Amino acid sequence: MKTEEPASEGHSPIPLFRNRNFKLFFIGQLVSNTGNWLQLAAQNALVLQLTGSSFMVGVATAALFLPVFFFALPGGHLADRFDRPKLLIATQLLAMVATGTLAIFASTGRATVASVIAAAVVVGVQYALSIPTMMALLPSLVEPGQIGLAIGMNAITYNVARVLGPAVAAALVFRIGFGMAFALNTLSFVVLIAALSMLHPRETAVPAGGGGSIGDALRFAWRDKRVRLILIGVATVPAAMDPVVTLGPAFATTLFGPDSAAKAGYLVSAFGLGAIAATFAATKGFRRHGAARFDLLAPWSIVFAAGMLVFAFAPSFLIAGPALVVSGAAFLVVSTNWTAGLQEAAPEHMRGRIMAIWTLCSLGVRPFAAVIDGAIADLVSLQAAVIVMLIPLIVVGVFASRQLRSVGSPN
Repeated sequence: MKTEEPASEGHSPIPLFRNRNFKLFFIGQLVSNTGNWLQLAAQNALVLQLTGSSFMVGVATAALFLPVFFFALPGGHLADRFDRPKLLIATQLLAMVATGTLAIFASTGRATVASVIAAAVVVGVQYALSIPTMMALLPSLVEPGQIGLAIGMNAITYNVARVLGPAVAAALVFRIGFGMAFALNTLSFVVLIAALSMLHPRETAVPAGGGGSIGDALRFAWRDKRVRLILIGVATVPAAMDPVVTLGPAFATTLFGPDSAAKAGYLVSAFGLGAIAATFAATKGFRRHGAARFDLLAPWSIVFAAGMLVFAFAPSFLIAGPALVVSGAAFLVVSTNWTAGLQEAAPEHMRGRIMAIWTLCSLGVRPFAAVIDGAIADLVSLQAAVIVMLIPLIVVGVFASRQLRSVGSPN
């Protein structure tokens, strides 16, 4: 039976921007996410400049995402117990201290690999606490019929930032140095803090005890075949795209010439541009349900992998750039449908904790992926690292999607 789409949600983002809460949230997220990507691109270029090792770039990237592995689930639990805007403001202040300190070190020539990794760890803690909280806060900023559109528009802030942040980093590092790049990210937190302080979210009922335990959600996610397969699929996507970030500086020296590590931002921007271009097509994918949604996973996972392979073996940016645009578009389609499928499968009474597990799968795998592809790149080759990271994406995208079609729709 065909399911009708709620008329109140529509397809145009314009009504959302008449909503003061969402407009503030969107602007704050856009500026802050751009700063985050600027920081990551500059951080990786600095570590490669200091060490000449793709493995150490992977370690620095891992330091940024490893805290998510430990703190994402507690972060989701905190989001059910405390005022969410205030909790988010506290996390942004924590990250400001770390990035501001690193900016001073880089500006005065005292930045070391240890200081970069230390700052990355603190920012990673902020990621772990804020992402589940952001996802829990968003529904209280819009009308119930606008939630799907709000999720899509929030994803746009991330993908636009993926284009702007690395490109700005590439330009700034060459002209005014690493210190200013880190300082701009520090200022981006101020914009988000200001936006959060002006929000007036709708009050929502929270069950006594914060809505249950983390263990309840973990047991459900493992025992429910549909949720378990989707979460595995979610984890394969960031692992497959990680070489664009972690190995970007090394690929940049191949594509642009020696001493071009900072131009890795252009590679990440090309990938993000593809994701932006696919945004409207992926929004249509939100209207799919059940088996129709999972039908998209296998072909688009293959397109994603094909684009990454062309990028890995490309002799110039004229070939690598368009390949990354294609991969970025496929990335958006695949990740959107995995996440939307999880939203369909998650019981309402534990949605926040299930989405905290999503955060763990989406970002928690990044430190392991970064170390693995960095090590393979140093021991074998950059191309071998890309191939290894694509294998889970293809296997899960093809075979898990078949299994999901046989499981049936959630109750």
